[in-house]
Amino acid sequence: MKRYLSGESPAAPERRFNDELNESMGFLISDTARFVKRALYARIAQHGIRGGHWFCLRSLLKEDGVTQRELSQRLGITDPSTVEMLRAMEKEGLVRRERDAGDRRKMRVYLTEHARSIQPLLMKIAKDVNQIMRANMSDAEEALLKLLLRQTRDTLRADLAQFPELISDDDDLAASAAVDTKLSSNSVGRKPRSPSKK
Repeated sequence: MKRYLSGESPAAPERRFNDELNESMGFLISDTARFVKRALYARIAQHGIRGGHWFCLRSLLKEDGVTQRELSQRLGITDPSTVEMLRAMEKEGLVRRERDAGDRRKMRVYLTEHARSIQPLLMKIAKDVNQIMRANMSDAEEALLKLLLRQTRDTLRADLAQFPELISDDDDLAASAAVDTKLSSNSVGRKPRSPSKK
């Protein structure tokens, strides 16, 4: 048996790589995220909200009046992509942009009254999708899953620090736009549904 010096830890055994796609952690996480987005986007699309705008709305609902640059940083996308997204959201009556009173170079983003009026509906949809996701797991399993996902995310985030010029979620934004297009084509001519009154 090998002896280790004081303070020395035995090296972790190398894990065997399984090339089966459904055994890949990366694939399982990515594929699960794909279905989470589809489940969410399909529901909010029925109310005239594009999937790609969801996280922007969530960020502004948490803190309104941030600058475009701050919003880009929070969403992890480039400034031009943020501007393009905000222009589309302005046309849909979800946000308005104003020059900062103290620094005219900055543009601040605010939710419209319409966006705030549908907040309860959107949050209910998010809650429903979360309930569907954890329908077959216990509270302990849910807590463990969140812990492991955070650990994995933080490990990969630290690894990506060596590639600062490549860090961008614009690919995810493009994928969301593709889902938006598909959902919109399935509901051409439909008007956003109003919350049902009981």
